[in-house]
Amino acid sequence: MAINPNDFAAKFAECGNAYEAAVFAGASRGIEAAVGGVRMLANGTVRNRIAFLKSRRVVCPAEQGLRRIAYGRNNDAFRIAFAEEVTAEMIEQSDLFGVQELKVGKNGVEIKFFDRVKALEILGEAEKESRDEGSGKSLIEAIYGKEEDAFG
Repeated sequence: MAINPNDFAAKFAECGNAYEAAVFAGASRGIEAAVGGVRMLANGTVRNRIAFLKSRRVVCPAEQGLRRIAYGRNNDAFRIAFAEEVTAEMIEQSDLFGVQELKVGKNGVEIKFFDRVKALEILGEAEKESRDEGSGKSLIEAIYGKEEDAFG
């Protein structure tokens, strides 16, 4: 299936992962997505679109990660959990960003996910503080606490 360049650029600007962006934009999982993602990044028009979209977003990497945890899909993790046999290739080709821990044992697969509610709380707190203060440090402070709390 053909990869939609605009969808690819939008998803790549959001997550920074060429494989995930290619799957989102229409590629099948596996080699098609891996090669397609690289080809999209080699395209000057797509790179320009990504740069433009990134410039319009004032999002730090920590906020991007929190948004992926809060709003991301966990379909691949469930596919692994319910698979008859879990292979290394299956895990390699899966988007497991929201997974905190994955254990494959004799009795099956145990998966722990990051706490979506906690991610939303941190994002909400940072947004509130940035409106109140207009500060770029608010997200970092929401995650790690204020500097005086850490050293005082």
